[in-house]
Amino acid sequence: MMNKEKLCSMILTSTILVLFILTSISAAVQEIQLTQNGSRASTPAIYGDKVVWADFVNDSGIIHLYNLTTSEDIQLESFHGSRPAIYGDKIVWRDYQICGNNENYNLSVYDISTAEKFQITKNVSEDSIPAIYEDKIVWHNSRNGVDDIYMYNLSTSTEYQITSNRVALHPAIYADRIVWTDYRNGNPNICMYNLSASKETQITDSEYPQLYPSIYGDTIVWAGDRGGRRYSLNSDIYMYNVSTSKITQITNSESASRPKIYKENIIWMDSRNGSWNIYMYNISTQEEFQVSRGESGQMWPAIYDDRIVWKDNRNAKDGHSDVYTCMASAVFKSPVANFSVAPDLGFSPLSVQFTDFSKNAILRSWDFNNDGVPESTEKNPVYVYTNPGNYLVNLTVSDINTTDSKLFTVLVFAEQLLDDQLVLTETQISTSGKATYDSPSIYDDKVVWIDHTGDYSGNDKYDICLYNTSTKRETRIHTTNGLVYGLEIYKDRIVWYEARNGQSDIYMYNISTSKETQITTCGTTSHPAIYEDRIVWADNRDEEGTSDIYMYNLSTSEESKIINDTSAVELDIYGDKIVWLNYTSVSYSNGFSNIYMYDLSTSKKIQITTSGSAGYPVAIYDDRIVWEDDGYEKRQIYVYNISDSTEIKITPDNLSQQRPDIYGDRIVWQDQRNGNPDIFMYNLSTQKEIQITTSRLIQDCPVIYGDRILWYDSRKYGSDIYMCTISLKEPRIPVANFSTNFTNGCAPLSVQFTDLSENATEWKWDFGDNTYSADRNPVHTIKLETIPSV
Repeated sequence: MMNKEKLCSMILTSTILVLFILTSISAAVQEIQLTQNGSRASTPAIYGDKVVWADFVNDSGIIHLYNLTTSEDIQLESFHGSRPAIYGDKIVWRDYQICGNNENYNLSVYDISTAEKFQITKNVSEDSIPAIYEDKIVWHNSRNGVDDIYMYNLSTSTEYQITSNRVALHPAIYADRIVWTDYRNGNPNICMYNLSASKETQITDSEYPQLYPSIYGDTIVWAGDRGGRRYSLNSDIYMYNVSTSKITQITNSESASRPKIYKENIIWMDSRNGSWNIYMYNISTQEEFQVSRGESGQMWPAIYDDRIVWKDNRNAKDGHSDVYTCMASAVFKSPVANFSVAPDLGFSPLSVQFTDFSKNAILRSWDFNNDGVPESTEKNPVYVYTNPGNYLVNLTVSDINTTDSKLFTVLVFAEQLLDDQLVLTETQISTSGKATYDSPSIYDDKVVWIDHTGDYSGNDKYDICLYNTSTKRETRIHTTNGLVYGLEIYKDRIVWYEARNGQSDIYMYNISTSKETQITTCGTTSHPAIYEDRIVWADNRDEEGTSDIYMYNLSTSEESKIINDTSAVELDIYGDKIVWLNYTSVSYSNGFSNIYMYDLSTSKKIQITTSGSAGYPVAIYDDRIVWEDDGYEKRQIYVYNISDSTEIKITPDNLSQQRPDIYGDRIVWQDQRNGNPDIFMYNLSTQKEIQITTSRLIQDCPVIYGDRILWYDSRKYGSDIYMCTISLKEPRIPVANFSTNFTNGCAPLSVQFTDLSENATEWKWDFGDNTYSADRNPVHTIKLETIPSV
């Protein structure tokens, strides 16, 4: 009798591909194209029945005035005009003029009632953007090295300076209130100035960007980054009530920008579905609506009363763009498909509950595998997926005139082996939300990273943090006002380079002795790496613009130059081997970068790559070197084996993979195949790839040590360090058991044997009469008094 364990491995959610929510194009709202074919229209604005925009056909910058009532399109006299704004019968825009050898920008005004154009300023900034309310025009302008807000009163022909000696941008105006983005503290916040009271108020006080304000009545809206990715586009729309001083978050998409407001309606551009679309929010009903549904990009929305306009790239052949419009009331009344899925992934057979949250729908149709054949018209159906696969669910809703559809992917998996039955357990290491990009490092049970606890306004503060995975204790081992980079750990030693007072030097912290040591004093160092008692780094002390490689021996306290004139910018060391990325050109974008290696035991320098497009970081473990290569748009991960001088590519073509690290047979990297950065791992021995993370936000800068993978993660409101621990699944021991339809009777007796064993994959039945079977549920005729076994 032979029993064999049934091998199976549960796939944790951390190994599942990211689920993309896709929205289909539908005939939900009637849209009207205002521009002629072949236009390159941009930045429309609207007031009443009049729409204005700039058209850049032949780079001329023509300002258009379109009358929605008469369909008349007038081209205004402009000189490379751009960024028009309109209120009443006045249009203002930015003109660009060349007078002899002089180039300048100014603001021009056109009076619709008199058909007259006049200039109100000279020499405004290249990026000055005007806004207008009644007889007041505001803009920002750079003078004497600072950007300030200015205002011009058309009634009195008087110019006023609203702010002084700061960086103030993108003003908007309503009645006697002006709002703008202000960088006075080093990071952008929203400020307001009341012209009647001559009083300024700071609306937001955040260390993260708050941008592009708009105002109507007592309500200010803007795009704010709540997630802490300081220079990212991951922003949401926020609203501030001047009367109550209350801030309300409008969206949770982390992909919204350029909001505008008119009365109760807020509109903005949002890339939550992979391309820019226009969305709208009604303040009274607290409902959100999707206005446009194209994949080509709809941007720069504006709104007045019941009319919305935007720039649209659906006819984007040869760079063309158009201005489209629709009615806001039609958006409110049109059907909008929406539903939830629970669960959205799992093992077959998978029972999924679909819950319809659609608006204004009379009819609905569910297609659970998007094959064009609907399976249900119920409101909240349950569907069972019996076979593994990726299923695209399509819900189509309609009223009498229009339809709308939404797509969602459900992933169904069979039990399968993954890299020797790996189990992945994810842990959040840091909790401050202030971890810096490219800072995590790991050795054994010690994790280190950098927290930025300053405010980017001259009060910077950086903490080096240490977490012990065994004791689960976090310690702040170093605090400084200087910039900290290149954190590395080996055993109980942590190294980094730090910029203090314009000097950059290498520092080391010994965990065992709690002692910090400054390794260099030249002030010209970067990119340290450590192995055993050797610290190596890049150093340009001898000639600015080039880097040499230096090494410090902790045992002998001796410093030595290893490689001269390398232009090294990224280093790693393992044993006697130093590897680095070497720039042979001053222009990284032109691609003259290769990987080199130096063997300390033989004093030989070897060029590893010849592509000229290798990227950082470069990492080495034992006799393998990993790096990213293949140009500067679609990067792939490469491995070089020092032992046999062979090079292989381990990642698929036409994808974007970056920032590799290696330990043993395992290589990790950041991968953007799913539209956002995720962490992947490849096992060189089994030649199997596994996705480690699945969050829809940013996971980056992975490092690996043994069975632990560490990375920078922004899935919550800040930036933290996460860790995945890899372990083998416990074996499942087979347990024999069976039943029969007869337990006694007279021979000969035909008996049905039914297997009830657990975790079995093979069977051998011994019926006690020298007959056997390998079937799972055999039928056997008993001729003698025997006792079968399995």
